[in-house]
Parts: sequence; C-alpha cells; structure tokens
Amino acid sequence: MSKVSRKCVAIVIAVSCILIISVALIATSIKTLSSAEVAIFYNRVFLTLRPEPYYEGLYTGPPGFEFIIYPNTFTTKQFYYFKCLNAEGITMELNVEYQYKAEIDSLQTIMKDFKDFDDFKEILEDEGEAALHNACSRFNTTQFQSERGSFQGVVREQLQKRYTAHFCTIAGVQVDNIAWPSKFEDVIERKERAREDIKVAETERPRLLTEADTEILKAKTQAQIILDKAESDARVRKNKADSVAEAITSQFEKEAETYSQILSNQGLNLNQAGLMSYMGTRVIADAKKPVYIGLGTPAKTSYVTP
Repeated sequence: MSKVSRKCVAIVIAVSCILIISVALIATSIKTLSSAEVAIFYNRVFLTLRPEPYYEGLYTGPPGFEFIIYPNTFTTKQFYYFKCLNAEGITMELNVEYQYKAEIDSLQTIMKDFKDFDDFKEILEDEGEAALHNACSRFNTTQFQSERGSFQGVVREQLQKRYTAHFCTIAGVQVDNIAWPSKFEDVIERKERAREDIKVAETERPRLLTEADTEILKAKTQAQIILDKAESDARVRKNKADSVAEAITSQFEKEAETYSQILSNQGLNLNQAGLMSYMGTRVIADAKKPVYIGLGTPAKTSYVTP
C-alpha cells in the first residue's frame, strides 16, 4: 500500500472517531423531561448542582451532565393489611392509602439529604409506618369503629407532621377495612348483647318493682291476719284454761272444805286414819269397774274416834 493510501485511511479513521465522539457527546448533552417529571441539573464532571428546577422539555448541557428526577405529580403510598397496636395493646389490621409530593422549591435540599427519589421514598415509607403506629396508639378498639373519622384525621396529622420535616406535602388520606382479632369481635358482640339486656332490664325494672312491692304487701297482710288469728286463739285458749283452772280450784276447795268438816266434830268426827279409810271406800265405790283389794286384819267396822 502506498503512502497516499495509508494517509487516506488514517484520515478516514480519524474523521470516523471524531464523528463517533461528537455523536456520543451530543447524545450525552441532550436530556428530555416529561410532564410528570421535575429535575435538578447535576454536572458529574464538576460535581455541581443548579438550584432552579427543570420541567417538561428538551435540554442541552455540557457533556456528562444529568438530571436528578423527581415526580411532578402526587405519588400514592399504600399500606395493605397494616398491623399496629391500639391503646389497649390489641393488634389492629387496616388499609391506609395516601398521596404525597416533594416540595419543588426544596428539591436541591432533598437531593443533598437523600441523593435521589428512590432513597427519599424509602425514608418516607419508614416515616409513614411510624406515623400510623403513633396514630393507632391513641385510640382504643371501639373508637376505631365509632370514631373512624377522627382516627383518619389523626393519621393525616401525624403523616403531615413527619412529611413536612422532609419537605413533602400530603394531599389525602384514606383509611378502610379496619379489622380486629376474631376473638375480640366475639367479645364485642357479647358486650353489645349484654348492653341490650341491661336496657331491657332497666325498662322492666319499674314493673318488677311494683310486682315485688305488691307481693311484699300481700305477705305483710297475710302475716298480720295469721298473727291476729293466733292472738285470738291464744286469748280463747287462755280464757278456757282460766275457766277450767278456776273450776278445778273451786272443786278442790269444796272437797277440802268437805274433808275438813268430816274431820271436825260437826261431821263424822274421824281421825286421819279413818279419813283415809273413808276416802278409800269412796274411791272403790265410785269405780266404774269392780275393784278387788285385800284389807288388813283385824277388820274395823267403824273409824269413829272414841
């Protein structure tokens, strides 16, 4: 090959290399951004950042520059079947969804702290979990159902508080599918049934008290009747006993008087032995059945005192 040919080949190769390098440099010097993106200009050669954000469009820059891209729209974060402990230490399960967006004017600060959006998103996810745990711990089990709106407001408040510290805005919070353990749900159902039973009992209470008072009054009346009857029977029995006692006493007095007359000179004028014999004879005579008795000897036909 002649010198001229070699020179032409060298020139062609050099031109080709220049063209390739030029195309590569031009390719690396042109960047595009979509309508959903916003970026910070970063020079990889001099390691410098431009403070102003770049929006949708075609941009050129020095070779080796790049855009640190962040979303220019709200990003949705979802926590499905998220578990947390409430104020009573019971595990709750819920779905939470919210939208957030980085503050455009603070993108340079965010980039310095978190490098790019992927690292920034991980930090925001951790902050979101912390905010949900904090909100859950402020409500007991029943409040999750009866005060769901308040709970959602507390979740939004906690998220906004933590995200604001990282130059981020919260657009909306949705909380749904709040669930508690099945055993606790059974307890709640029994508690509600017990509450209804208490209401029924409170409604029935006046009627039952009236019935009880009526039964007490009936019992007192019946007791008074029984007491009055017992007192009346006691008086009758006492009067009857007094009459019988008086009759017996009178009879004994008369017999005593008779026996006294028998012993006196005005009667039969008997001594004590004679009186006893007389009374024995009277007893035998008054007996309704025959009485057989042996009398000692010698028999005496008269007990008259000489």
